[in-house]
Amino acid sequence: MITDAQVHIWNANTPDDPWDPGAQSHLPDPMPAERMLGLMDEAGIDRAAISPAGVAPNRSPACAQAAAAKYPKRFRVMGWFIPKLPEQYKLLPRWLEQPGMCSLRLSLNEPEHQKMLAEGAFVPVWKACIDQTMAVAVWTRSGPALMEPVMKKYPQLTYIIDHFAWATPDAAREGKVQAMESLARFRNVHVKVSSLPLVSGSAPPEYEDLHPLIRRVHAAYGAERLMWASDQTQTMGKKRGTYIQNADIIRKYAAAYLPAADVQMMMHGTAARVFKWPAE
Repeated sequence: MITDAQVHIWNANTPDDPWDPGAQSHLPDPMPAERMLGLMDEAGIDRAAISPAGVAPNRSPACAQAAAAKYPKRFRVMGWFIPKLPEQYKLLPRWLEQPGMCSLRLSLNEPEHQKMLAEGAFVPVWKACIDQTMAVAVWTRSGPALMEPVMKKYPQLTYIIDHFAWATPDAAREGKVQAMESLARFRNVHVKVSSLPLVSGSAPPEYEDLHPLIRRVHAAYGAERLMWASDQTQTMGKKRGTYIQNADIIRKYAAAYLPAADVQMMMHGTAARVFKWPAE
């Protein structure tokens, strides 16, 4: 079985289901659940966690939850926490009671959110995640080092480093990889080995520059704390390869140097455990 730990879906922009003003989708056409399922079936993907797309007002999970309700064996929802919405703080203690919800996602790319982090404003998020044994995936283009003080204070927090620490091929790549390796000492830190075609500077299908990094992160964490995710539709929209090529980075090319059991753990087992989504 293969569980994709992150995809995006969205409906057409209509008066009854409007997009956020000024929003742009990853692809020119809608990506409803049924279209995503067709892509998943073609690529051999059994199920996926949906991260609500940016076209949804305030990253509303409504579209993703409707998909999870209609196809409960195929979809779960990784809901965004939006700090500017007071009602989100009220929802935190019962986050997993929302239909289809399996985890929480938070962006720390914005300067105001990094300031909030430094001031301790996200303590309610960390405590709610700990109380519900719920994972939080933190998305930051600057790398995961800024979360080290949080993990020191809350080592029981189940934390997911998003998008392979965004270790793109530039001067900051090595520092981001070293930060990932360093955080492995906290046993509740996981890495979403995701959006790999966008992190790579090499061509498909092998994306050769990724594999030395995958080896290093695998050595630091073990497969039981790594989860593959395609980040479809971002990679499709940027024309960095097909869904099949995305999955093959781990299931074919990394399989040449990793044990088969570790590949299966990265492609399914870790996400199933962390998202509390056992195979049926």
